[in-house]
Amino acid sequence: MTEHRTAIALELEDRRFAAMEANDVAELEALLADDLHYTHADGMVEDKAEVIRRIASGERVYRRLRMIARTVSEQPGFVAVFGQVEMEFSRAAGLLVTQLDYTAIYRDHDPRLFAWQATKTYAP
Repeated sequence: MTEHRTAIALELEDRRFAAMEANDVAELEALLADDLHYTHADGMVEDKAEVIRRIASGERVYRRLRMIARTVSEQPGFVAVFGQVEMEFSRAAGLLVTQLDYTAIYRDHDPRLFAWQATKTYAP
């Protein structure tokens, strides 16, 4: 059972990153929980509707996402993915290339992304 929960979370994570990179709004609609809580590295918090609106409008265009590392922690009722990713995306302020440490939460009863929190990674 444990390996199954981990496999589901990692598959969803891979699909979500691929959908973001392809700016595939329909796939993101299916992969994001209706009550999503998405906290960007700059502290901005968005719900599902706002995340999708910004991508659909072209306000935010993900160009490249490269997974660096990730680990999984299974907890009662949810799976947490702790990862590090390099992102390249365009927004109103221009192109941004950044490396992030993140936490993604997938609930067992609704295995879509429920919560995301990212922090910029700085070189020592």
